[in-house]
Amino acid sequence: MPLISRNCIDNIKERINIHDVVSQYVVLKRTGSTWRGLSPFNNEKSPSFFVIPDKNIFKCFSSGYAGDIFRFLQIKENLSFQEAIETIAHRFNLTLEYEENEHGGPTSMSPSLKKELFEIHEIVMDLFHDYFLSQSANGKFVQNYWQNERQFSIALAKEFKIGLAPPEPNLLIQTLLKKKNFSLEALRACGLFFIKENEHNPNRALSRFRGRLIIPIRDIQERVIAFAGRKLAITPEDDPAKEAKYINSPETPIFHKGKTLFGLNYARQHLEQEGFFLLVEGQLDTLRCWDSGFKTAIAPQGTGVTEEQLRTLRRYSSKIYSLLDSDNAGKKASLRILSMALKEGLDIAFIPLPQGQDPDSYLISQKVNAQELLKLAQSPMHFAVHALLSARGQPSAQEKVTILLQLFEILKECNSSVIQEEYLLEISYLLNVNRQSIQLDFFTI
Repeated sequence: MPLISRNCIDNIKERINIHDVVSQYVVLKRTGSTWRGLSPFNNEKSPSFFVIPDKNIFKCFSSGYAGDIFRFLQIKENLSFQEAIETIAHRFNLTLEYEENEHGGPTSMSPSLKKELFEIHEIVMDLFHDYFLSQSANGKFVQNYWQNERQFSIALAKEFKIGLAPPEPNLLIQTLLKKKNFSLEALRACGLFFIKENEHNPNRALSRFRGRLIIPIRDIQERVIAFAGRKLAITPEDDPAKEAKYINSPETPIFHKGKTLFGLNYARQHLEQEGFFLLVEGQLDTLRCWDSGFKTAIAPQGTGVTEEQLRTLRRYSSKIYSLLDSDNAGKKASLRILSMALKEGLDIAFIPLPQGQDPDSYLISQKVNAQELLKLAQSPMHFAVHALLSARGQPSAQEKVTILLQLFEILKECNSSVIQEEYLLEISYLLNVNRQSIQLDFFTI
């Protein structure tokens, strides 16, 4: 790979302020001549991460990391030095210059794999979106589905580049390669195609997403890194994932499900006005929330919420409202999230939905505003007690013991004695059990 010239690197360092790079990952607050925030590298509750604009460097006291804009991206994104330079140049629309070859001219560019993957995803997103808006039979079908069945506007589809994957097995790859001759390595690694191990003709690659509504997934820097596909009536019968209502891109060098939150790139831009995140289950739930005025909605990537995702949210805000499905699976997921949220020091509340409804259907039918929705929120213990109670009415003494043991396991994840005491007091009231007895059991188990 040709080397980027030293003059080019120095010019980028002079032109790009480190605050502009770091602030895409960390909420920074000014403290004199520096900026301070929670470490993007470690889980911490007291900020020990500093940005020093005068020197254009960062210093993280909890991890010991320090350096310039390139070093920050190398650590945070797990990039090589050259990949970090390419990423910043792409983000800030800068032209790269390379060392001259032995003949005196500049060497040709050989892009890194990650850069190629980002480019593939950007082009494919546009192809899917154009197909969605087309006047073909399939385009008209999906537009009707979007507007009449899902009750979304075309304007929303245009804003977030909603797409449609062609049902034909090879059409996407053939159209993509007409745009640019991508390497076989990148086509294998992007996760958008099925390519046999012994296949060397990329035109024969089969599309993973066929005949599905497509939702682009972006990272915090607004780059397209994956897609989610919703099954439609035109999804082919020979689709290997035909029975799955939703499919996501597989893990790739640029997409890690357990680290990615759908919509975080959009939600964080509205955080200052709202002051909290609204956690929902899926991508269409998130879009419904945005369309209904809840701009800080976010969702995991089909694998359930992870500790790393909650840790990421905490760098932006410690307040979360959970608006998950009302079925048993939704309740179990909420209890699991509660345990992790307490461990991460998050202030979480739960908004229960009527039985049989999800955020999408609820917001369509009720048309509530933010103030009305938040009034329905329940404290963590209020939600947990009622989620664990049987539907048979007043619990027996043994049922109370069983519920308490489950609540104790959740509470043990909390690192604050003050919060534990407050929650134990609330539990004693909700279950009508003596407070001292509950505290004695909790601290002796």
